[in-house]
Amino acid sequence: MAIYLVGRVLGGLITLFCVSALAFFATALAPGNPAAVLLGNLATPERIAVVTHEMGLDKPLPVRYGIWLQQTLKGNLGTSNLSFKPVNELLAAALPPTLELAILSLALAIVIAIPMGLLLAEKRDRWWARPIAGLITLGISVPGFWVGLLLIILFSVTFKLLPSGGYVSISRSPTGNLRAMILPVLTLAIYLIPSLVRFVRVTAANVLREDYIDTARAKGVGNARILLQHVAPNTLITTVTYIGLQLGVLISGAIIVEIIFSIPGLGRLGMNAVLNRDYPVIQGVVLLAATGYVVVNLAIDLVYSLIDPRIRTR
Repeated sequence: MAIYLVGRVLGGLITLFCVSALAFFATALAPGNPAAVLLGNLATPERIAVVTHEMGLDKPLPVRYGIWLQQTLKGNLGTSNLSFKPVNELLAAALPPTLELAILSLALAIVIAIPMGLLLAEKRDRWWARPIAGLITLGISVPGFWVGLLLIILFSVTFKLLPSGGYVSISRSPTGNLRAMILPVLTLAIYLIPSLVRFVRVTAANVLREDYIDTARAKGVGNARILLQHVAPNTLITTVTYIGLQLGVLISGAIIVEIIFSIPGLGRLGMNAVLNRDYPVIQGVVLLAATGYVVVNLAIDLVYSLIDPRIRTR
């Protein structure tokens, strides 16, 4: 188990190195000069040349990457070209809303999707199971932004029950935070639930066809006990793996939701940085997202050992 985890950690570090190189060179090779964007209407060839030199943009790319990587390893991600604030400070301010949105949405999706998937697998021969499965397939094809706009029209414009956007810190007002996060969390959860339900349903249906399930039924074990003691545990490992793979979908969905509901999170910060060619912020957001992805997948590997004791002996 220890050797396996060490290998996973080394793999994660290599992944982060590759992502850092990709993020740096992709932004460095993008068309346009950040110095010209920074100067705006004051840009002249002479001023652009001076600012380019001051920003170190006239150095060779490998040298610039080495300097950036060295500073990054020290915890210094540079300064925003737009706001002139440290990138660390901008990321620290944008991270809490994104974390809250992602954690609450994923928790809601898991609480709804796993029991629903197990139930649909066990009751797959009932008349109502197929229409629900069809709705789930339809839900996978529904764009997340459309769901968000529909919820805004319904609950904010029509019934005026919830705010249509904005963010209130939970430390400032727990009630305001709850009201502001209901629609974004619902939007992202609805975006995640259909695919997770379908995966759990298919996986549980395969488990229900195993011989030991027939043996349990022959012994008179009830359906509820079979689901809880046999099907759910054997479905959980692959489901945890699938949830880990869905982190990319969660991140992309969070970006859309943050833009729709004007949440000052990492997605909105990254989008504004892209529109304004704020390369240090883009690099910081990409690197932070990749770090979170790697850390969560390492945590999932640890969860495996709790779910399946056989993994501890490897």
